[in-house]
Amino acid sequence: MGAGNKSEYNTILTYSFLALIAWMPLPLGSKLPWAVAIAEIWCFILAIAVLIKHFHHRPSLPPAFKTAALPLLLLIANLIWQLIQIIHLPVAWLRALSPHAASIYEAAGATNTASLSLDRMATWQHFLTTAFLVTGLMLALYLFDSRKKLTWLVYTVLISALFQVLYGGMMILTGVEYSFFISKAALHSHIGSATGTFTNRDHLAGYLEMSLSLGVGYMLTLLRSESGASRRWKQRIKNWVDLLLGPKARLRLILVLLCLGLVLTHSRGGNLGFFSSIAVAGLLFLLLARKKPRATITFLTSLIILDMIIVGSWVGVSKVMHRLETTAMQTELRDNTDMATLPMVQDYLLTGTGAGTYFEAFPAYKTPLLSQYWNHAHNDYLEFLSEQGVIGFALLAGVVIFSLITALSTLRHRRNQFTAGMSFASVMASTALLIHSSVDFNLQISANSMLFVILLAIPFICRRLEQSRVSP
Repeated sequence: MGAGNKSEYNTILTYSFLALIAWMPLPLGSKLPWAVAIAEIWCFILAIAVLIKHFHHRPSLPPAFKTAALPLLLLIANLIWQLIQIIHLPVAWLRALSPHAASIYEAAGATNTASLSLDRMATWQHFLTTAFLVTGLMLALYLFDSRKKLTWLVYTVLISALFQVLYGGMMILTGVEYSFFISKAALHSHIGSATGTFTNRDHLAGYLEMSLSLGVGYMLTLLRSESGASRRWKQRIKNWVDLLLGPKARLRLILVLLCLGLVLTHSRGGNLGFFSSIAVAGLLFLLLARKKPRATITFLTSLIILDMIIVGSWVGVSKVMHRLETTAMQTELRDNTDMATLPMVQDYLLTGTGAGTYFEAFPAYKTPLLSQYWNHAHNDYLEFLSEQGVIGFALLAGVVIFSLITALSTLRHRRNQFTAGMSFASVMASTALLIHSSVDFNLQISANSMLFVILLAIPFICRRLEQSRVSP
């Protein structure tokens, strides 16, 4: 296969992965088993095609894999840990590792062997989903190996998010509210709030948080020329025309619309997470970046003022604030769920109940106030801790921490505006979702968790581009 054919094949593989990213939010956020299965099969087939291409040409792995070696090892270790939760162990070992699980199995009549997981099949299914996400991260490291391809990723996500906003807004305005071909009334799903094709407004908010972060970071990559603008009047006129009609104007309009959509979700955690992430990431940028273009500071400031105060007041930020003000521990079931989950975390602190088993283990800890069915905790941290224990949780936390450190290091030592902007996007998106994850379960929704791991991969790609002597 010649160089031209090889490049064309790489482009086809990249387009296929981008198509998967665009598809996943549509079928209810790829929340249901059939939608998850489609995404997993799509991703694994694409990974096989990449492996065939890679071994056919026998090149070395992209440098981003070397940069991301430690996070990849942590993810592989987490997969191994989930398999350990599945395998049968002697009951004597189980008593030492997880006394509470051992007592449950012994009460059920197990005398010889039992597993750490309370439901081996549920943990196996969760293992496949985790393997799917790890494969997605590896595909991102392999395929998004240039500035051009990262730009494709940005616009794919932004267009996908824009569709969600326009669709959700149309449902509210018309009063005919459907999710993905299913009536929201039948789903009992947040009528009057934007949900897009998701079943839950908080999950759409999580997707929009990350999409907005990616767009804001990309906007920062386009502001470089403004910091050193010529004082000549012709150049100034050209800059103003470009600002009003050029790519920056189109991108800015998309960002404003996405902000409108985020406010229309009326999601407390989503709005707090996003606007807090602007402040946190913006402050870190100002502290770490060697060059601080005036246009960058102006843009970040205007994003907060215009989108939250002015635009938000038109479309319902007051409703979000009202929900925040009226939230109380006595009436907020999420808080009661968290309090009920804490004893479960303590009982299975080291090894967990088994990945993907929260819905089965939690009923034993429910209080009378929590009469309905709970398939997830409204707190990703507690769910991961209860299911995978300190061991599994620490492995996953290490991946996020290392990605953030790499992004912040790139901001500090960056050599070009593009890598700085994309690293900023990763920091902002991670901050937003980490805040939101304390009150919801976005990381249990496949569309959101896939986009999250791709954003975690971006700092390692940017580090490779920074280390390259050739401008990306």
